[in-house]
Formats: sequence, C-alpha cells, structure tokens
Amino acid sequence: MTADEPRLRVTTNAAFGVCLILLGTTLMLDRLQLLDAHMVLSRFWPVAIMLVGAAMVIQSFQRPDAASTAPEEPMRLGHVIAWTLVAVFMWNFFPRFMPTRTDAAETSTVAAVMSRHHQVSRAAVFRGAEVTAVMGRADLDLRNTTPGSDATVEVFALMGGVTIYVPEGWQVDVRATPIMGGARDRRKGPRDAAPGSPRIVIRGLIMLGGLDIRS
Repeated sequence: MTADEPRLRVTTNAAFGVCLILLGTTLMLDRLQLLDAHMVLSRFWPVAIMLVGAAMVIQSFQRPDAASTAPEEPMRLGHVIAWTLVAVFMWNFFPRFMPTRTDAAETSTVAAVMSRHHQVSRAAVFRGAEVTAVMGRADLDLRNTTPGSDATVEVFALMGGVTIYVPEGWQVDVRATPIMGGARDRRKGPRDAAPGSPRIVIRGLIMLGGLDIRS
C-alpha cells in the first residue's frame, strides 16, 4: 500500500453505518415476512452498542496519519440524527417503553403519529374502533371484551404498524388492503373458529406498513 492510497480506518461513523444497514435489512425482511423483526431486535439490539463501543476502542489505538492534517473525528450532525432515530425507534417498537391506556367505551379511537399508542378495551360489548398509525405504532387489545354483532375495526397504516390482539377462538375476517405492506395472522394455536364464535371484521388500508393479529 502506497502513501497515496486511502487507508481503511475503523471509526464510529463506520459503526453507525453498519448498525443502520443491519436495522434496515431486518425491517425489510420483516416486511417481506421472512422473519420476525420484533423477536430479532429484542434479542440482538445490544450488538449495536457493542459495535459502536468496539469502534471507539479501536479508533483510540489507531495511529493518526502523519500526512493528513484533518482533525480527529468530532461529533457530527449525522451522529445526532442517528442517535435520535435509534431513540425514536426504541420508543415506538418496544411496548414496555409505552404505558398502557384502557377504555371502557363501546367504540375506540387509537391514533399514533410518529409515536406509539397501546390501548386496552374493557368494554362490556365492543362495537368497533378506528386505528391509525402514521410513522408510528398503534396497538389495540381486545382480549378483555366481547364483540357485538358487526363489530368492525377500521385500520389505516402509512409507514407504520398496527397490532390487534384478540382471544383464541375468535373469527377474524381481514379485509384490509395492503399496498407495499402486509397483513399477518400471528395468533398462537388453531385459527379455525367454531360456528357461532365471536367475530370481528378488519378493514382499511395498509401502505408501506404492516398489520399483525396476535392472541
């Protein structure tokens, strides 16, 4: 290697780039329904801290290039943006970071715009709900209620995620239209409900986002 050739150096910028690539790849595979991003990230997110820490340690042992007059790498705007994105993602993605809200009304409205909204319905008879997620995550828990006749959940997701929790044995009729998104039934156990069991209908639009049904 000559003196004029660029030298590969391990920096915090490189570590941030690797972390963002891994995060984006995981979310893309989740959109393609090839893996569960929540399971992967909840287990392996400390790897990002390890990569950044390792880059800082290696960078401290690297000798500065004598021919280069550039100062050591300062805290740039990109670092601030990257940490902000990571903080917003952690706040929106993991439910334990968001308090649970309860509602006893027969109809519910759940809206998450660049945020997370987790709501539990405790209505004696559930009639319907409107769930909106725009660059955020909206959760609606129906495991503590009983649907009335023609109970309908209207969903709109734009670059966001919606999760609806239902008890086992319910009939779930998904009529939502995905556009570069997906709707997945991730309930545990058998999904074939018996005749006459509680039933809800999920309608709406999912654009560049996802809808998950869990039990």
